[in-house]
Amino acid sequence: MLFKYEKGIEILKPKAGQADDRPSQPMGRKTEKEGTQALRPTKVIRDLFHSLTLLGFFLSVSCSSKPDSGLLLRDPSEPPRIVQEIYAREGKSDYFLFNDEGYAFRLIYLCENRVLNFIEEPSNNPVLVSIQPVLDTPVEKRLSPDDRIRVWACIERKVWEEQSRVVESKTLLIRERTQLEREIQKIAAEKERILVETEERKRAEAEKQRRLELERRRAEQEKQKKLAEDARKVFEEDQKIKFYKSGEKEGLLPPLPSPPLPPKVTESGIFLVMREANIHEEAKEKSKVISKGDKYDLFDVIQSKKDELGNFWHQVRVGERVISDTGKKYGWSPEERSFWVKNKLLVWVYPGDFANLADAKPIKVKVDDVQFTGRIASTPQKMTFYEVAYGANYTMREEIFGWVAESEGIRRTTKNKEEMRNLLKDLSKTLWPIRVQEDVLRGYIRQGFTREQVVLSWGKPDHVNTTRTLVGVHEQWVYGEPPFPKSYVYFENGLVKTWEFIKNPGR
Repeated sequence: MLFKYEKGIEILKPKAGQADDRPSQPMGRKTEKEGTQALRPTKVIRDLFHSLTLLGFFLSVSCSSKPDSGLLLRDPSEPPRIVQEIYAREGKSDYFLFNDEGYAFRLIYLCENRVLNFIEEPSNNPVLVSIQPVLDTPVEKRLSPDDRIRVWACIERKVWEEQSRVVESKTLLIRERTQLEREIQKIAAEKERILVETEERKRAEAEKQRRLELERRRAEQEKQKKLAEDARKVFEEDQKIKFYKSGEKEGLLPPLPSPPLPPKVTESGIFLVMREANIHEEAKEKSKVISKGDKYDLFDVIQSKKDELGNFWHQVRVGERVISDTGKKYGWSPEERSFWVKNKLLVWVYPGDFANLADAKPIKVKVDDVQFTGRIASTPQKMTFYEVAYGANYTMREEIFGWVAESEGIRRTTKNKEEMRNLLKDLSKTLWPIRVQEDVLRGYIRQGFTREQVVLSWGKPDHVNTTRTLVGVHEQWVYGEPPFPKSYVYFENGLVKTWEFIKNPGR
């Protein structure tokens, strides 16, 4: 195989079993090409001697399997293709070493402390067979002191660069960790603030709803009382006018009945229907059914009581109905038309038959809407009434109240409709057994309940005490503002173990 070294000088590598007809020259020196000289007859003996010497030298070179020395070059001008590929991939080598330790050639990288060894098997086909370090090998001995210093300097630089990268990475990680810890603290503080604000808003909203409900009920009661009082005053005034005109004594006609008042609200909380339930007119099983409740309907509880059999019933507001009356009707008025026109008053009319006059509830009608038929009747007390015809056209709304048995659903005194709807929504997202869900709806807890189940049933605790031992984590949930708690719940490894109530907390 033929290699071209620096400055285009060629060296022929003889093959095994082939003689070289060129004169031998020292390795590593520059040679000049000499032409073939013709043998002179006068120098036959000398040329024959030289030929034998050269033949012996090349035979010794070709027969030796492991040369003892090699040629060290810096930059071969035309390296083999495999060497060119390595140059393109890893960069140019510092030295090119020929015929060393049985290798066809070797590539030396000083800074990488690496030697690439090649052989030619088959011939003229270099193959990379091994990679070894430069230091502590025979290759190191062939290098100059400056090259050895360069190898160590490169190694020290790499070590220093690696240490610098480690320090820089460590500093960066510490900085990022510190920043993350600060962000986590900010997020935790923000979360705590949001939770506190949410709880405050919930409490404020619940208090606002409670006050609005109380005000609404109070206003309704005041309205009913005022209507009854106004009706009573008007009736008394009309009676006085009538008796003053007739000269008879007062009290001969029954007083004007007061409009019915709605049931008095004595309880709080709601009733959740768990199946289709009948709502009765009275708190009796055999009373008239006025409505039906569908599953998961919610009703505000007005009051509760027991029936003769000891069963609990809850009075609820079912809804309201519209009462309207139209058409021509007849009734009896205690005065003539002229009296009402002269005094500019509305006409009092007792609807119905004259025989049922004492039980009739009087109503007020405009004078223009009343027509006197001409019929006159007197009571045993000698009071005169005039029959009138009037057009009734009025509409009113009436609330409907009924009774539902406690066995038809769940009674919850500590929640309103909105809170109960949210609880049902939360339970719909779980896969808990029906019994657990019903206990949560009723506000009960049991052994084995998880933290989430206790929170949904009783709400979040006011304080949590945590203790860690060898057997697990123990928690004590306190419900009630300290130092006067109302109840405790004890957890072991996240599950309820027991609970207790404080019957008479100190004041």
